[in-house]
Amino acid sequence: MTSAPEITVTTEIRHPRLRYVLRVVGEDLGYRFRFANDRSVFGQRTPRYEIRYGGYGSRALPHHPLLSGKDTGPAPPAQLNDRGLPVFFLTDAGPDLLACIFFCLSRYEEYAPFTPDRHGRFPAERSHALRNDYLHRPVVREWTAAIGHQLRAWFPDLPPSRRHPFVFRPTYDIDLLWAYRHRGWRGHLSGLRDLLTGKPTRFLQRLRSSTDRDPYFTLPALESLHRRHGLRAIYFWLLADDRDTRDPNPYPIPPEQEKWMRSLATGADLGIHPGYRSVEQPALIGRELERLEGIVGRAITDSRQHFLRFRLPDTYCQLLKHGIRSDHSMGYADHSGWRAGTNLPYLWYDLERERETRLRIHPFAAMDVTLKNYERLAGADAGAAVLRLASLLGSYGGPFPLLWHNSSFAEEFGWKGWWDVYSGLVERLVAMGQANPGS
Repeated sequence: MTSAPEITVTTEIRHPRLRYVLRVVGEDLGYRFRFANDRSVFGQRTPRYEIRYGGYGSRALPHHPLLSGKDTGPAPPAQLNDRGLPVFFLTDAGPDLLACIFFCLSRYEEYAPFTPDRHGRFPAERSHALRNDYLHRPVVREWTAAIGHQLRAWFPDLPPSRRHPFVFRPTYDIDLLWAYRHRGWRGHLSGLRDLLTGKPTRFLQRLRSSTDRDPYFTLPALESLHRRHGLRAIYFWLLADDRDTRDPNPYPIPPEQEKWMRSLATGADLGIHPGYRSVEQPALIGRELERLEGIVGRAITDSRQHFLRFRLPDTYCQLLKHGIRSDHSMGYADHSGWRAGTNLPYLWYDLERERETRLRIHPFAAMDVTLKNYERLAGADAGAAVLRLASLLGSYGGPFPLLWHNSSFAEEFGWKGWWDVYSGLVERLVAMGQANPGS
């Protein structure tokens, strides 16, 4: 395997933010950035590729104080450059694209005071990306590509940057495996509510249902779809106790559900779906994680927050404390798009402690509930919106996770026609990966 080209960076800035963002950019481009006084390049007379961060002159990238560790306040409005790329953090020498990248990846704006939505979340409408009309674009990948273009203009013999294959990854949140069966007292109350609210048909369906004939029980069909297309899914299981109505899973966990969880563990990946109250009561993360590990008999290191509720830096610190190494919550509930500006997994940078952590963030851009309930899209329009998001990855490639629920196909609960939408999406997204295999 050919070693990555090494690019020497001379600068007076030594803040961890700069080191972090240079490493992220280098991973995307397939280059390695080293500071001029680092041991790896110490003593070299003339580095083959040498640039400057800050200052003036040829081969110098603009420097903004954000990457010196200074609190610069809210990001200024974005403007389009001559190539149609949104830019901000402007300097006399031009926009500092490294600072723009750090702003998005660190979720810098989420550390400032904000007005949360009714679930205590940072809403998309408050984001710099939505207010400046670039939430739908993988701008971090675009800025990184622009940096790579500049480097190759300075160094014509620099090898081309890395090409990432486009890879579709189905992910599912399993809040409730059955709509009617194995629900205990909650199931009886739901049946009574059906009668009292004028839904006799649903009440009769509840009486006639079985474990295998339930509108939410779609795991066999989903796994068949995955096998047909050679996909490996990841399932996030909600295993909260029954103290909050926003955690609808049955508790204790039904033996029939445990059986399915164990069977999926051999052909799919599993993660924990920490319950609604885990943000305020982080000890629940450990309790629910232990519950999942006890059922499937192995360690679990993937997680996605129920309702996508998390607070920075507290929730991520708690996930690390409980042994989670990959979180899949980086997306908005109220709007489709790239919350952190990228589709590539990246290590979380803890702004409070000013350090890179071991928690790897896996962003996503679209969720079924967002498309239907927040953006009010019909099935076909929702599918087209997802494909537009995927197509904007273009030559950048990388993973394209899609967040869905096993329950989002039930016609009697408002999801008529969505199985056809989803299965068609899977086919199209797999075909996109076959057409863009990368290097």
